Amino acid sequence: MYTELCEAIRQKHSFVIISHYRPDGDAIGSTLALGLTLLALGKEVQMWNEDPCPARYGFLEGSNLLQPVPPALPHGVDCFICVDTGDVVRIGDAGKARFNEAPFTVNIDHHHTNTMYADLNVVKGGEAACGCMIAELITALGADLSRPIAEALYAAISTDTGSFQFNSTTPQVMRTAAALIEAGVDVGDINRRIWQEHPMSVFTMQREVLNHMEIEENGALSHYSMPAGKKAQLGVGMEDCKDLVDYIRGWEGVKAAVIFEDMENGVIRVSLRSKDPRIDVSAIAKEHGGGGHAMASGIRMRGTLEVCREKVLNSLRRELRKIA
Repeated sequence: MYTELCEAIRQKHSFVIISHYRPDGDAIGSTLALGLTLLALGKEVQMWNEDPCPARYGFLEGSNLLQPVPPALPHGVDCFICVDTGDVVRIGDAGKARFNEAPFTVNIDHHHTNTMYADLNVVKGGEAACGCMIAELITALGADLSRPIAEALYAAISTDTGSFQFNSTTPQVMRTAAALIEAGVDVGDINRRIWQEHPMSVFTMQREVLNHMEIEENGALSHYSMPAGKKAQLGVGMEDCKDLVDYIRGWEGVKAAVIFEDMENGVIRVSLRSKDPRIDVSAIAKEHGGGGHAMASGIRMRGTLEVCREKVLNSLRRELRKIA
């Protein structure tokens, strides 16, 4: 499936690589792995994101190359690649504007809700991580798998599989991980950096969520709502709020979990997770203008926290009652 993309990469010289705003490990790892590969092939490469690289991934080589989206597409760029992005709106307004200015666009993604928005769409819906696809692309290009590239790919795949705990962790995913370890990844060190070291502000936010989460539907649904101003009150930042939904999903008996966050700009950020394959949260997200995976999805909604929360909770309640 990479033949046309490999040919485009060989023919073109100047690339932009971007992923979705509020980047996670797969977004950062896929961006860096592809960017470092193209640099090694002698290409000109710029790597962008609307938001800064999260501190937990700052140890990855090349993370310092990640730049904000500029006010215009730089002269000479002939290929604009989006990775790990199911819909072009998720690269942000400035990113979308630069995307529309580009002469040739590529969409490399693993979300089955992908909207096929580019000139060339390389989409493998249901793949465990976009990092798995980038690893396959590197092999198809015949490029070297250096240690920094392998570390970026390991970060991508590890984070999107929940440290290889999710059902998406297939034998092929483990074979890919093994190849990355053979390329020089220090598993103990990289897992410590990603999973075991956090600033106190992260624990402050976790305590807030655990103290104020709500459980309903006979224990099958957990949720927490973060009102405007709460982050400032607690002294935490945007990065401290990542992965919070995974903590309330872990409650015994919970089948679906959701976090609502008032972004204080008229937008409510919704993070949905499922522990039961009968609850497809990507379908619920799509119902409200979002998307993602069957077990992990997200939405950005306009409206008040109260109204948006009830809309999404009612959808979850409906689906949970079907399987009760």
